[in-house]
Amino acid sequence: MRKFLNDNFKYILIGIGTVVLYILLMDLMTPSNGMSKEDLKKIEQIDKDINLLIESQKKLDESINEYKKEIKKIDSTISNIKVKKEVVNNYYEQKGKEIKAADVKQVDSLLRSRYKF
Repeated sequence: MRKFLNDNFKYILIGIGTVVLYILLMDLMTPSNGMSKEDLKKIEQIDKDINLLIESQKKLDESINEYKKEIKKIDSTISNIKVKKEVVNNYYEQKGKEIKAADVKQVDSLLRSRYKF
């Protein structure tokens, strides 16, 4: 056995060296994230914070939509008031023209019927 080891010592070392070199190359080639546990915990906490922000943003979007609906209701009410104002203005313009064109008796009867005296 001793003679075998002495004769094949070079080949045995080359084989062991090749295996060690292969293991080292495989370790270098294998991708690893290289992160510590603290880094992973920080990333998980950031993910949780992001999810909380997303949820709060959704709630804010819902409340914004509610306010938009209220604004639309108020705008339609304002539009209706503007239309009614136009109608009233037209009515009083017409009455003003009638009074300007009317004689004294017509104005007197108009005022009596309006103010009932």
